[in-house]
Amino acid sequence: MGPEVTQTRADAPRLATSPWPYFAAFVAATWVIDLVWHSTSNTHDSTGAITISWLVMTAAMMTPTTVPMLSALADVVGRREPLTWWLFFTGYLAVWAGFAIAVAQLHLVLRDLGVVDAHGVLGSNNWVGVALLGAGVYQFSHVKDRCREACMRPMKFFMVHWRAGSLGAVRMGVRHGLACLGCCVALMLLAFLGGMANWGFMTLATAIMVVERWPTLGRKVSAPLGVALLVAGALVIIAQPIEFSTHSTHVEGTTP
Repeated sequence: MGPEVTQTRADAPRLATSPWPYFAAFVAATWVIDLVWHSTSNTHDSTGAITISWLVMTAAMMTPTTVPMLSALADVVGRREPLTWWLFFTGYLAVWAGFAIAVAQLHLVLRDLGVVDAHGVLGSNNWVGVALLGAGVYQFSHVKDRCREACMRPMKFFMVHWRAGSLGAVRMGVRHGLACLGCCVALMLLAFLGGMANWGFMTLATAIMVVERWPTLGRKVSAPLGVALLVAGALVIIAQPIEFSTHSTHVEGTTP
């Protein structure tokens, strides 16, 4: 009885300082916020609204993919240095926040050109085909391969890039975020196929990016995925005439 009570009391502060419950709550919150954000209003076409949409969607999708790296970091620093863990995570999120803000600006430009609608959906199947082909080619690129390898080997990452102190933790998080960006950027940009509120795309893409980080499955998945994207892109383009047109505004009563 006594040893069990002592062990329970000893484990209590460890559980209290564990980052994982808070991390899980953060991931769940981003998905819930994304759902509520897109289901409560159809007027998310302002600069601020589009930026928020990309920020929330990116956080929801990319946070789960960093679990192996965060788990390795927790093994390295233990629960004695929780600040290091959180600062690393903050640096990682900062990279993806920058990506989301940049893509939101791209979204606005493409919308003004008529390439996508207000929800970020490509308006022409030919553009869809080009996006799929681009993502497929990127799967076989040297950049993709190097960045994926960096994400697949967390302990090697920390052995090579370890930096002490608070600033060092942030720098490591940024470095990992950049590697993750190089690995997943093409798949994330495929969000323009279904729009920011497409939970089917979000779920599938997140699952693919998580699996690509597994050492045993990542290499087996990446090449077939690239082939599938190339085939899909080619089929989409072949299925209709080549016409990269933007949305046109038709005024009622006029002759087209």
